[in-house]
Amino acid sequence: MPTFSQAEIENAINQQPPLYVASAHNKKCQIASSQFEGSYIATGDLPHYLYNTDLFHSHRYDVHSTLAKHQYDMWDKLAANLTMPVPNNRRIRYYRKWFINKPEHVVTVTERAKPFLFYIYEQVEARNLPTEIALLPFIESSFDQYAYSNQGAAGLWQITRPTGKTFGLKYWQGYDGRRDIVTSTQAALDLLEYLHAKFNGNWLHAIAAYNTGEGRVRNAIKKNKAAGKPTDFWSLQLPKETRLYVPKLLAMSSIIKHPNNYGLTLKTIAPTPVVNEVVVNKRVKLKQIAKDAGVDSKILYALNPGYTGGYTVKGRDNQLLLPRQALATFFNSKGTRYTKHRYQIHKIKAGDSLYEIAQLNNTTVTLLRQLNDLPSSFITAGQQLIVPITTN
Repeated sequence: MPTFSQAEIENAINQQPPLYVASAHNKKCQIASSQFEGSYIATGDLPHYLYNTDLFHSHRYDVHSTLAKHQYDMWDKLAANLTMPVPNNRRIRYYRKWFINKPEHVVTVTERAKPFLFYIYEQVEARNLPTEIALLPFIESSFDQYAYSNQGAAGLWQITRPTGKTFGLKYWQGYDGRRDIVTSTQAALDLLEYLHAKFNGNWLHAIAAYNTGEGRVRNAIKKNKAAGKPTDFWSLQLPKETRLYVPKLLAMSSIIKHPNNYGLTLKTIAPTPVVNEVVVNKRVKLKQIAKDAGVDSKILYALNPGYTGGYTVKGRDNQLLLPRQALATFFNSKGTRYTKHRYQIHKIKAGDSLYEIAQLNNTTVTLLRQLNDLPSSFITAGQQLIVPITTN
């Protein structure tokens, strides 16, 4: 069986299928783009365009096994998008060696990252930020959502109370926005965007300032300018922690980008959504939400550590994370009685198309694809779709 590169496989999977062709004159059918967008018909099989390419001109079982063999890994996804230069300097070499010599640490952190890494990657990508930013919780908190530092920083992003307040985080009895995965991620990325702008687009300065504060980095730059010295990150006199913070991030980035060079096996993380946001706008026990979703309450607490009192907050939109696999149970239960948006689960039958499902439910193909994280309009029989319920 032929061997295909990851790039070839991804290209084939993402390839748009040809328009329906009028056989008599070999002309394109005049189908509205809105209809074509959701015109794949569910068959319970792989998309026909995988079989119609030279790349996959092989027996169907060969195609299936090839796809399985080359199943995209989250680390592959990150590696393909890491763009920050990694200089060959002593600090980076030190931390690269540190990671390589402590594989048990990397395994532990990777296990913690599983529920959150894809979600954070999506938020970073949506803002067109460097993919390296998605690795910051690896450095900041070792992806421990309960992490708390001696300086009063908390959560995955290790945000202090004053900084969090400046960037919109809330603190109430029984709730700490720094530990809320959704809101703390938004605040951290807002802060990084702010710092990036303040330091004229220099990401290393911005990341250093995220660790030690804008003022310290700015003062270090001014000091070097006054002395006629370079002002790049590597030349600045910063606190030791910060001088090692950026190299630690770049060391991890280089390992992910070139894992075969360093002999460190990264535990597999599927490149698919693990959690989904559900907006609860009433005061509800997390135990009740867990029961309605059919998940252990400990799992729900772990995904929503900001709710320290075990309740959602009355009078606000609480953006909770639920395991994606629990959504069907949750939306088929009484859970929607306290959610801001209502959904139902549609089980796809052979012959269904996204366009037809969208029309029958007064919604759009685009929204269905967004809600269900579909890379294309291809659907398969037996698949479950989240479909919004329109209320008058």
